[in-house]
Amino acid sequence: MNKIKSLFLSALLLGAVQGQLIANTPLVKRKIEIKVEENDPQTIIQNYVKAVGGKEKITAIKNTTMTGEASFMGQSITIKTVADSENERLLQSTSVGGNVMQQTVLMNGKAQVMAMGQVQELPDEMTQLLKTQTYAFPEMNYESLGFELEYVGEEDLDGEKVHKLQIKAPNGMVTNEYYSVASSLKVRTSSEATGDISYSDYQEVDGVLFPMTLTIKNAMLPEALVTKMTSVKFNQTLTDADFN
Repeated sequence: MNKIKSLFLSALLLGAVQGQLIANTPLVKRKIEIKVEENDPQTIIQNYVKAVGGKEKITAIKNTTMTGEASFMGQSITIKTVADSENERLLQSTSVGGNVMQQTVLMNGKAQVMAMGQVQELPDEMTQLLKTQTYAFPEMNYESLGFELEYVGEEDLDGEKVHKLQIKAPNGMVTNEYYSVASSLKVRTSSEATGDISYSDYQEVDGVLFPMTLTIKNAMLPEALVTKMTSVKFNQTLTDADFN
């Protein structure tokens, strides 16, 4: 039973963490003052891109190596992601108590999941979705990747005014994303697969803002799972060995 719980937890983490980590360099908070001129998905995404650092800086990120730490029901959890959008390579690994519980690898156009000693090849549909996660900021590429965006409306989320977008993936999977009206930053995503993932404590790394804390709430979890980001590196020299 403990292995099953750990495996489920690993799957949630792999789906949640796409690149929210910090380097061991001084971090400086930055005030954001960007107003949404039109309540349409494109404008909201554009303002989000501006808020986190701008299109030029985001486009310059070709790969990202990230690590995060969490504690759940007395167990230490480490999440590692190596994402290479330039070569469409991805490694997502979750370790519980020092043991790798689940690992997802995308390389050479193929994707597979390894869990509890079993290896499963993923179908082309899922492989295409994984390619989205090779980007540090996939939001900027939603439409070119075949996602459909719809503006749902303005809501109050934990006392903060937010814009709600509905993001429909090519396979029909729907995710709701919430962007702060005041700062334009993404504050939450919500889907049936992962539950609610809240992003907070945005700090600056190499001129780009990242949320340093991810909080996952899911009906299958007895308590909220809080992940603290510990390291991030951009544009490293990567080899195939980094994805094994």
